[in-house]
Amino acid sequence: MRTPSSTILSFAIGCLLLVASIGCGPPIGPTSGIVRFDAGEPVRSGSIEFRRLSDKERFASRISPEGEFQPANQAGEIGLPPGSYEVVVVQIVLTEDLAKSVHAHGNTVPRRYADYYTSGLSVEVAEAQTEPIELILETDDAS
Repeated sequence: MRTPSSTILSFAIGCLLLVASIGCGPPIGPTSGIVRFDAGEPVRSGSIEFRRLSDKERFASRISPEGEFQPANQAGEIGLPPGSYEVVVVQIVLTEDLAKSVHAHGNTVPRRYADYYTSGLSVEVAEAQTEPIELILETDDAS
């Protein structure tokens, strides 16, 4: 036989589970992407940041040695919601004390891609878009 307190406890636990599951839905928008140089080779190190034009919210990720990234908001939630974005790619290469043969960063990202005013990179994420993002960096300019 159920007592009134056990019924209330069951109801409270059910409410907590419902509230917890609301935030556990599928990710919004693309959850991954790749960044390459125009010759096809991946950017092998650095970070990438997307800044949404409507509210300036930022989504960022480190770039793997394969050029892959997973954009996440500041709360760590992966996915790029629908909207228009400016993009920067930042690569800090510390090679001062390393022999050229030990440099593992691959090609160097031109400096212009590290600033929103000069990068020229942008992404438009459509409603219900889930396919990965692909960005191509031009290397033939004098940066």
